[in-house]
Amino acid sequence: MREALSLKITMMKSTQIVLLFLLFLFAGNTSGSASTETSLGDNTWVLVGEPGAFSPAGWASEEILALTRVQAVRMGLVINEFVDERFDPIKGKRAALSFYNEDAPIEPSKPFQYKEGHLLLEDLADEAGVPLRTIEESNPHLRRDILPVGTALYGTIFSVDERRLAALSESQASYQKSLEEQYERRRKQVLSFMPDLNTHQLITYSVRSGDYLGKISVNTGASVDDIRKWNRIRGNTIYAGQKLHVWVSKSSGSKQPASVVTAAPMEEDGRVTELLSEDENSYITYEVKPGDTLWGIASKFPGVSAENIKSWNKVDELIKAGEQLRIRTHTITDYSPDKYPSAL
Repeated sequence: MREALSLKITMMKSTQIVLLFLLFLFAGNTSGSASTETSLGDNTWVLVGEPGAFSPAGWASEEILALTRVQAVRMGLVINEFVDERFDPIKGKRAALSFYNEDAPIEPSKPFQYKEGHLLLEDLADEAGVPLRTIEESNPHLRRDILPVGTALYGTIFSVDERRLAALSESQASYQKSLEEQYERRRKQVLSFMPDLNTHQLITYSVRSGDYLGKISVNTGASVDDIRKWNRIRGNTIYAGQKLHVWVSKSSGSKQPASVVTAAPMEEDGRVTELLSEDENSYITYEVKPGDTLWGIASKFPGVSAENIKSWNKVDELIKAGEQLRIRTHTITDYSPDKYPSAL
């Protein structure tokens, strides 16, 4: 009986020793993780300004002002069409602090980066199993719907192997190449429609009751086929009040123009900066649906970017369901009236 009791006491002591040892290890691990916490001082940071702006923009606090574009570049930040690192949650704050000679040691947790190519944010959201908006909100420095090569991505944990990332990057590159090819075809198509700007000018012809394409052709001197091409008309159906864009000879003029629009200027490389006047016929309307983002909407229209939509509609990233957004038709690289009806 005494031997059994002695054995039981010995086992209890051994168990206590093991528990104490485990507690010691746990305490050591906890202490190690606490030492890696990110700290940016006592500043309360807020975002100001717009990405890409030359005026002060990015992270700021009561003590630290946001950086201008010139100041940011001097501090080594990257600002281009894809990213504005003044808005980077770590780099932007660190650069602002350094510019004003403020000390705030930062030991950030390692963000996700891919150094072999671009990745679509939508693909990354799918791989991480999180909403796209979650990634966008955690990464205000990203200006487009892609993660540029080598750019930090915060707030999302990925368990994706290198082969899968390479496949996603290759898919994005193929998609981008396809968009560029569509744009080039569209550009050449637009240029092929345009007569010599030295001899012709663009007018807006307002269709009247009783008008038909043949009659308008006689009135303006433009062929029926050209009028169809310039206005993306299939068949012969037109309606009273419709506004048609017609190129007419400067020497002969037009017998019945509604208004004359300044001819589209040409860039040095021959690209058209503007083709049509910005009236109701130059746009289609998209109604924002629950869960939509500017990046997601832009992806529905090849050649259109989120920045385009923001500029055309004077909005920021915060859009709401039911809101009406205008999309410029001549920016859509594969535009046709059948594929993109006037209201979606």
